[in-house]
Amino acid sequence: MILVRKPNFRGACLKKLRLSSLVGVVFAVSGDRATCAAELFEFAPYVVETTRLETDWMDVAQALTVVGRQQIQRANQQITLDESLQGTPGVFILNPDNYAQDTRIAIRGFGARADFGIRGIKLIIDGIPATTPDGQGEVDGMDLGSAGRIEVLRGPGAAYYGAASGGVIRISSEAGAADPFLETRISLGSYGQQHWQLKTGGQSGALDYLLSAGHLTSDGYRGNSETENTRLNGILRYRLDDRQQIRLVFNLIDFPLQNDAGGLTRAEALADPRQARSRNLQYDSGESVAQERFGLSYELQLDPAHALEFSAFHTHRDFNNRLPFEDGGQVELDRRYGGGRAGYTYSGGNSRVRLGLDIDRQDDDRRNYDNLDGMRGSLAVDQREQVRSAGLFVVFENRIRDNLLLSSAVRYDDIRFTVTDALLDDGDDSGTVSISEVNPTIGLNWSVSDSMALYVNAARSFETPTTTEFDNPGGGGFNPDLRSQTARSLEMGSKGWFQLATTRIAYDIAIFHLEIEDALVSYELPQFPGREFYRNAGESTRRGVEAAVEVTLGGGFRMTLDYTWSDFTYDRFTAGTIDYSGKLLPGIPRHFGSIALHYESDSGLFATWRSRYVGDLYANDSNAEEVSSYAVTNLSVGYRWESGKWTVEPYFAISNLFNESYFANIRINAFGGRYFEPAAERNYHAGVRARYGF
Repeated sequence: MILVRKPNFRGACLKKLRLSSLVGVVFAVSGDRATCAAELFEFAPYVVETTRLETDWMDVAQALTVVGRQQIQRANQQITLDESLQGTPGVFILNPDNYAQDTRIAIRGFGARADFGIRGIKLIIDGIPATTPDGQGEVDGMDLGSAGRIEVLRGPGAAYYGAASGGVIRISSEAGAADPFLETRISLGSYGQQHWQLKTGGQSGALDYLLSAGHLTSDGYRGNSETENTRLNGILRYRLDDRQQIRLVFNLIDFPLQNDAGGLTRAEALADPRQARSRNLQYDSGESVAQERFGLSYELQLDPAHALEFSAFHTHRDFNNRLPFEDGGQVELDRRYGGGRAGYTYSGGNSRVRLGLDIDRQDDDRRNYDNLDGMRGSLAVDQREQVRSAGLFVVFENRIRDNLLLSSAVRYDDIRFTVTDALLDDGDDSGTVSISEVNPTIGLNWSVSDSMALYVNAARSFETPTTTEFDNPGGGGFNPDLRSQTARSLEMGSKGWFQLATTRIAYDIAIFHLEIEDALVSYELPQFPGREFYRNAGESTRRGVEAAVEVTLGGGFRMTLDYTWSDFTYDRFTAGTIDYSGKLLPGIPRHFGSIALHYESDSGLFATWRSRYVGDLYANDSNAEEVSSYAVTNLSVGYRWESGKWTVEPYFAISNLFNESYFANIRINAFGGRYFEPAAERNYHAGVRARYGF
């Protein structure tokens, strides 16, 4: 929820409000920019919800970035989170182009281990968890074409959401406009890309609604990387009266084709970056997904001090994939995942408290068949995997003084993994694993002034292996040697803004130190090339600095800069006879950042130039394979035309403007040196958005 109050201007210079994508602050922008910039003003408060208590962004004692609708949707392909989260410090993204493997998102190194899906980060889409109880997140159900806001908690979220060491990504759909509208968007791009979208929304009495549909097809840059997907997203809110409302959320996807080009050796990637790995062609590697997700919530404001909230959701996922090996190389997974939430919030005096209970249930029917050059062979694995989780938490805030806010939370989680083996020819591999954790966090926020805050926080977090990561290299069932990963975190930072003559500068700086035990690390075995197994890595230390700055220059220009420095080191890690102690965590560069220049004129012309730098990183735990640094520049230009009830916005974009050769993904610890997935050369996309307001 965004609360916009009237800014305290000494001149009548408010023409429109613009949401800063960097820090979630609402800026006032005048038609007479030079006059208005010289006026003294105050910023409107911006309320975030990720910490499970609605809190002014300046009062949150943690690193938290907010991305607004314009940065998500304008002139973007609206396909992956990589587009929206560029410019978010501490967040490193690989693999945006391989739809069969999913975007690999890492926050402070958590998530870098994932071979597919998202690990170590809690995903929430319109209030519904997109992360299963075992910790596996999927973003294929999100619809960026209707997303209105993304909140990124860049630090431990276990005290709020359970198994989430790296942080939280919360995606919220835009609200229905006061006046009903119909919008269509058509985008065409290189490599046969076609993206068609249709969206409508509005308000009618007590009802607020938004519906969005999209269809994407692409041949892909590399061989065997074709994709086709269709999605439907909807959200309905109905206010029963002034004190209570209900909300229905639904999301349907059908991805019949998502092929996997596979990883290459360095020599193969340099010789022909567009080729697919030969084994991926031989075994017809790829996947298909169909999913339905529904959620229903009810909110009741009992009185100004007391509120209740209840919600329930259900997800059904039908997943099939073909991996590039024979033994068990075809997976058929039928997943049913649901749960409920109950919460009570009290606000009185200088204190606020929220009590909550989360209950989740995950049921997976898994069958693995031999992959006979793309054809289905004999049944190799037949088992039912179940995960039950219950989390009880309390979040507490107390304003010790007018400018000093103490925030804390603690959560107890009980998670139970059960596998029931239905294929008993090779023995019964059934088993159960139980995990119980208590994770606290505490923070202190000092509002030095209305425009500057300092904060410090400490937290403990954990993440369990997923059912896939529990995969036993010795056969079926769960890997008996695998344990949960835990982390202790200390963070301090500052955020705010200040004025230099006619220039406004907003900033967000965080420094963190993490100590991790039993880190989950992926590896491959020669007999299962392309299949990931996991082990624990003893102890490691992570420390880093994250900074972001936004400079409003006047004349329609705005500049954003972000930079992340990290030092993620294995303190103690041995695998067999090999000692990796002192090595750096693979898949994460020590340095990365970006600089962007944005322009928007009163006439409707807009443009963005963004250059992103990624420093050297390693592809394996031994740090023997180094990946060189690179810099990529993107440019987009468009024009907004308004006439009566019509808004038309054509645009054109160039990605990888200077045709840089680099790798879009690094497959960590891949067997045979197949670490590399080359990124696309210079490529283009163009489109037009047309909106009619009724």
